Order: sequence, then structure tokens, then C-alpha cells
Amino acid sequence: MSDETDTDTAAEARRSFADMIDGLTEEQLGAETLCAGWTPREVAGHVASFIEMSMPTMMFSMLKAGFNVDRAWDANARKYSQGPISAVTATIRDRAGKPAAIKSFPRELTTADAVVHTQDVRIPLGLGGAPTEAMLREALDFCTANKKRKLLVDPDDIDGLRLEATDIDWSWGSGDVVSGPADAILLAINGRDMSDVLTGPGVSSLPT
Repeated sequence: MSDETDTDTAAEARRSFADMIDGLTEEQLGAETLCAGWTPREVAGHVASFIEMSMPTMMFSMLKAGFNVDRAWDANARKYSQGPISAVTATIRDRAGKPAAIKSFPRELTTADAVVHTQDVRIPLGLGGAPTEAMLREALDFCTANKKRKLLVDPDDIDGLRLEATDIDWSWGSGDVVSGPADAILLAINGRDMSDVLTGPGVSSLPT
């Protein structure tokens, strides 16, 4: 039984991710994603690692990686993606409401992480569906305005930009405009190349 409330957007985002992964073929599970170096299987392992790792396990993985965050996350993604993919998604779904091992990681970060990685998989595979407006708003608000946003997005990368979603009523910032679908804006400020979808003079200033 899941341990989250039905109003928890972070838990809903995790369940939605798990449902998408469950619908993939073995070939699709080995395809490329927008998350460089990871297949959908490894993206699923990353999402599961947020749930499965205890604080000591997470810190030990950091030590093994020489305190290189990217290397640690990569190793954990590969570790937690082992075995049947149904077991990985069952973990994500059944414990969707569990907070991250690091208590300073807010719930909104989990929402943003799950939504970004859902689109990392969905877009290259041409899958239908989309995150809910509530998920997108929470993720965008975290990445732009939350005091802990630097856990995902370097504030300097979006300083001086005006971000304007065209499919929901959401905007942030002032300066050179970046306009387009909310999920594309979210992906772009998290370092994915969305220049073929977004418009405006600020697009060339987005992180890559």
C-alpha cells in the first residue's frame, strides 16, 4: 500500500512516471533519453534511488564517487535499475509518498525531478500524454523561485530571463523572453536543449 496522500503532487508525479515506464517495450527501455548517458531503464533506477536509499547509503555512494555528485547519481541509477523493470516501478509506485533520504530535499524537488525525467523519456520516444498542470506549476515554481532551487537549477543560468508558458497561465522573471510550452521551459532550465520548441531572444541564453 502506498504511504502518500492523494493530494501529494510529488507522489502523483512518481506514480505517473512508473505507469509510463511500465508501458515501454524492452527495445524502448534501451533507447536514448534527453538525460545524457541514461536509457529509460536507468532513469527509472534514478527515480527509484530517491526512494530506496537511506541517508547512510547515499553518503557512502558519495564517498565511493569521490564526492562527485554526477558520478554518484550515475552509479546509483545503474544500481537501482537492475532486475525486472516491473520491480523497479513497483518500488516507485508503492512508496511514491516517501520523502528523499536527505531531509533538506523538499517535496517540490521530488516533483520537479520526476516531471523532468518523465519528459526525458517521453519526448524522444514520441509517447503521448503530458504532466498535469499542477505538476508543471509546482516543478516550475521550485526551479525558479524556491530558495533551494539551486539543487536543480543554477540561479545564474536564468537570471535576466523572462519565462512565459504558452499552454498554462505561468510566468516568471524579467528580461529577455523565453516562450513556449511549460514542460519545454522546465526542461530547458534544467539543461535540456529545447531550442526547437521555444521562442524568444532569451533562448540563446538558456543553459545547455
